[in-house]
Amino acid sequence: MVLRTQGPFALLRIWAFIFIIMEKEAFYFPHFCNARHDRKIRRLRRELGVEGYGIYFMLLETLREQQDLVYPLEDLDLLADEFGVSEAKIRVTVCNYELFEIDNDEKFFSPKMLVYLEPYFRMKEQRKLAGKASADKRLSNDRSTTVQQKKGKESKEKESKVNKIVIEQVAVPTERDVLFQRWFDYKKSKKSTYTEIGKAQLIKDWSDKSDNELKEAIDHSIGNNYQGLFAPKKNIGIDTTKKIGKFEQNIINLQQAKAAIDKSHDDGTYNNPFDFL
Repeated sequence: MVLRTQGPFALLRIWAFIFIIMEKEAFYFPHFCNARHDRKIRRLRRELGVEGYGIYFMLLETLREQQDLVYPLEDLDLLADEFGVSEAKIRVTVCNYELFEIDNDEKFFSPKMLVYLEPYFRMKEQRKLAGKASADKRLSNDRSTTVQQKKGKESKEKESKVNKIVIEQVAVPTERDVLFQRWFDYKKSKKSTYTEIGKAQLIKDWSDKSDNELKEAIDHSIGNNYQGLFAPKKNIGIDTTKKIGKFEQNIINLQQAKAAIDKSHDDGTYNNPFDFL
């Protein structure tokens, strides 16, 4: 399947198409019609021919089938049997053309695939939160109806004897509330606001960080005119002394790729990724 990448609404069309595919519960990643013109792929085709081009996209398909979007280098021989090519050609495709990266667990992944699938991951998480919120609301309504019926009966018996005084309780904002409000006000001044679901997701993403870490991230992001909220560089990376799971590794890879793209937007060095894939 080929997607057109020309025109002002190209990105919108691509994301909309991804969401349609999501509805069908299909595994999908974009294959753009001008992929063969990329410099790295041209070198791959020059040295391995059309066979190398096919190996590259079969590797992308294999990564997309993995839950964590990574594949171990030690199992390249299995892919060689499946693809019907030599293990050496697969290893050269993975290691020699900067089309893939290898993590600390000796597993390779495609940074661009992580970036292009970001809308899928974000929409999936938003739907999960929306579904939970809807279920909680229904449960709350059911409980509220039962409680209101009971209170209504008691209220009628006491109404003639008791004058009720309602004291409005005002919630005192915490330091974390003030920090997040500062970030939301900054985004609003940039004419870029969050939805309620987006705010809830951002607060959840930073729930395991301290107030001081959150403040440093806000100061860092505002100071660098970032569009997203990112911790200083010293906090971005992989702690090699701590063993992390596949899902956490995937999230780290995704955050690093996204942070690099956002920074390139801010410092003016961004190159349109849709010129390739």
